[in-house]
Parts: sequence; structure tokens; C-alpha cells
Amino acid sequence: MTAMLHRALLFLYAETPVHPGADTGLGALDLPIQREVTTGLPIIKGESLKGALREHLRPPVISEAAWKKMFGAAPPRSGIPGGAMTPGELRVHEAQIVAFPAPALDGFSWVTSPLARARLDRRARLAGITSLPGDTLPGGEDSDPEEADDDTRCLMTNTSSRGRKNPRPEPVVLGSYAFTAAGNNGLKDWAVAVAEAALPGLAEHEYFRDRLKRETYQVSDVAMRAITSECTVVAARVQLGADDEHGIPVKTVKHGPFYSEYLPGETLLAALIESASADHLDALAEQISDQVIQVGGDETIGKGLMWCRIVRSSAREAAPAANEAGR
Repeated sequence: MTAMLHRALLFLYAETPVHPGADTGLGALDLPIQREVTTGLPIIKGESLKGALREHLRPPVISEAAWKKMFGAAPPRSGIPGGAMTPGELRVHEAQIVAFPAPALDGFSWVTSPLARARLDRRARLAGITSLPGDTLPGGEDSDPEEADDDTRCLMTNTSSRGRKNPRPEPVVLGSYAFTAAGNNGLKDWAVAVAEAALPGLAEHEYFRDRLKRETYQVSDVAMRAITSECTVVAARVQLGADDEHGIPVKTVKHGPFYSEYLPGETLLAALIESASADHLDALAEQISDQVIQVGGDETIGKGLMWCRIVRSSAREAAPAANEAGR
């Protein structure tokens, strides 16, 4: 008989650009980020994310026994006899995009899509979370059903200045794309719920929670793929070597230039996590909710800091706030 699994959502919010590196280069990009083969949307693979959690919780943060129980025994090293290869009980799935920061005329705004919202809804239901609105498609009473298939139209959360049932669409620029946007109450309710659930409940995040509620747009799945492909951060880098010319050290370019891709700061993703033991999810909530962890590479040049939030089923959703009060 299969043991019952306890589930939760892990939200990840980028404080700095993040480089979850892919296996191979892509075109002019030497070091691209991880993406889904089917959709092209950015992800953080489960093995990358689990490794980041494993490193963050390494003893003495939690006990050695609990760490091995969650993540498994360390593999044997060359020349050193290893113990039993015990697998960990914590299951970490890939983190998928929830909202992506796109350049806008007033700085930036977040974009999401029907696919991104539907996936979050599906994973929330698996985890028993009911606080996130499940209306993912734009065919509500205050929008045009044709918007679901129109790549030039989008929905927006700003409905306060529009008293009509079917407000006139307004022009908006996201990245290098122009849309006509209409206010949508369903999207607004979703953005409010996500902002409260996913972003840290700390005072310094209040501005970003409020902005996410006001500055979120829903574009088509095709437009979402284009924006997340063109609006990542691409940086040219070189590796320097030191040549001694007549006793005088001279810095020269030894390798490069090579091009690295990063998820931009303010990107929001979510991953499903599972365990046969509720204690493991409790430990995660206590140690990483409203905290930053290091994800991906290039940490020595200020990359990879991500804020975490663990959200549990309705009976357990108060866990992050309770843990914060206990610290």
C-alpha cells in the first residue's frame, strides 16, 4: 500500500538575476537557462532546486539525521568507503513560471498566461490549497471570449477607473510587443491572492505585493513564450588571465567573450513538493519561508538569490506566519 503523501507549494521570487543553467548552449547563448522543451517557458529543474534546498538546510541548520532523511545519504567519494545509498524522502518537482517581469513604459509589469495560471491552479489543487482563484481563462463576464485566441489583446488587473461592464481596451507595451488591454476582475482577484500567498509577508515586500496586485497582465500563451524568450537578461562575460611581461602583471582576456542568460529579478515561480512525512514540510516552512536561498550558478557575482514561501493546504496555510512569529 502506497503511503499518503503530504504536499505543499514552494513559491520562489527572484531577488537577483538567477542562472539555472541548461545542459548545452543554444545558438549565440553559451550558457542559457533551463526551459521546457514543449513550451519554451523558463523552469528550474527539480534536481537543481532540490540541490539548492539540500545545501541551504545542510547541518547544523537541521540535524544530520533529519537532513539525511529528507535528502538521502551523501554519495561515496573516490577512495573513501561510502555507507548505504539511502534515498531521500523529500520529492521536489520543477519550478514553473507564474509571473514574469516584462519591461513596460513605467518600468516593468508582470505577465502571466492561461497556461501559467492553469498549471498553478492544478498544482494548488494537488496540494489541497483553495485560497488561489481557479478561474484561469479570460472568458469572464467582463471580457471578450475571443481574447483567449488573440495574441494582440490582453487582460489587466487595473479595473478601478473603469465602471463599465465591457471597458474599452487600452494600449499597453510589454517588452517589444504592443497589446490592447482590458480590465478583468477575475485576473485582479487572482493577482491579489498570489501576491498575498507567494511573496514574503515582510514589511519590505509590501511595495511589491501591492504592485503585483495592480500591475499584472495576462497575455496569450504564444505571447508569453515570446516575452519570456526575449526579455531575459543576457550578459557578455570574459575570463581574465595574468601574463607577466617583464615582471609587470598584465590582465588579458584568456577565454571569451561568452554569453550567459539569467531569469530577471522579480520573476515568480512555483514548485510542488511532496513527502511521506509532514515533519519534512514543517522543517522546510520553518527554515525557508520568508528567507532567501541560493539557486543556480554565478553566486560569486551576485546571482541566484530567491525568496521562498511554503504554502500548505487550508488547514496548514497559517504555517509561514506562525513560524515567523516563533523566530
